[in-house]
Amino acid sequence: MPVINLSLCTRCLKCVKDCPSNAITIETGFIAETCIHCGHCVAICPETAVSPDSGSIIPLCPNLVSADHFRELSAGIRTCRSFLSKEIPEELLLQLVDNMKHYPSASNARPLQVTIVRSSEKMKLLNTMTESSLLRMFSFVTSPLVSPLIRLFAPSISISKLQRYKKSFLEKRKSNDSLICHHAPAALLFHGAVTKTGMPEADANIWATYTSILANTLGLGTCFNGFIVKAMGKNSNHNPFFGIPAKHKVYAALLIGYPKVKYVNECSRKSPEVSLI
Repeated sequence: MPVINLSLCTRCLKCVKDCPSNAITIETGFIAETCIHCGHCVAICPETAVSPDSGSIIPLCPNLVSADHFRELSAGIRTCRSFLSKEIPEELLLQLVDNMKHYPSASNARPLQVTIVRSSEKMKLLNTMTESSLLRMFSFVTSPLVSPLIRLFAPSISISKLQRYKKSFLEKRKSNDSLICHHAPAALLFHGAVTKTGMPEADANIWATYTSILANTLGLGTCFNGFIVKAMGKNSNHNPFFGIPAKHKVYAALLIGYPKVKYVNECSRKSPEVSLI
């Protein structure tokens, strides 16, 4: 729990008013178990009278990122599928993970763990296992026994398109030994226990998105990889090979490395439709 030092507290009540769970009794400095550990009380206190769950209080510097700067940054971030054969320093990977403590959580539970795959052998294994899972899925869905059922109950799924994709995938596989991982030197796997009440998938995608942005400011390129997520679903037999607990599910996978190419133009795309009500 956060701890309130009443000798420093001026009773301004900023922490009380900003607490989303009404957990603070300022007269006694008591914080109830309804606390969701969001850290707002620590962040808002001008007297640094509230200590966080862990770590120290660090005053924030003025925000130097303008809206224009962020727009330029986001416009320049593109999916990287072409990586240099250059190892990422361990301290840089750990810096990416350490910064995740600042990212929001959809459920406030912060249930995720992160596995960093960085050895060339494990990256090759991740690629091979994901390829095999993907091909098994293609073969199952397009099989003579299953495809009629797909056409009947899920007509939006194009069997012929999947068949063409499978054929193209097999052809590309002959000349590319890293069709899934694109020869990335590392991958971040965001995983957690399967739950019916939490929102680990939302948390994983939030954290992976923030990580992708930070990585680009450090000169790294990233690639969200849904194929790995599909292959390492619930109770995946791939988990033991990567030290992931058996009952965990991978909710997001981010390939990461130094990009071979540099993009110099903004590629405009259609903005999402919006409704003002």
